[in-house]
Amino acid sequence: MPLSAIAEAILQPIVEVVLQLFCYGTAWLLVPILTCGIVFVEPTPILEFVKPGFGWVQRSPKGHYVMDAELGSLIGIIFWLAVGLGTYAYSMQT
Repeated sequence: MPLSAIAEAILQPIVEVVLQLFCYGTAWLLVPILTCGIVFVEPTPILEFVKPGFGWVQRSPKGHYVMDAELGSLIGIIFWLAVGLGTYAYSMQT
């Protein structure tokens, strides 16, 4: 059992970072497309761990809205959950 605790201590942060970056990247790509360039996701904070959660959306001086990286990551997770549930529902239908 000590090996499982060590593996969890090493693998869990790696999986969380990969999942976070993947979901943030999804939101960074999809949010401007789906909002026709009105809303953008802020650049990811370097050397900070961003936990998905409720963030904020601010209006920039250029007239665009800038979404917090945390909120962007949450939107990415929601998007992939919806894709997964839709794929599952479609596969169960056929």
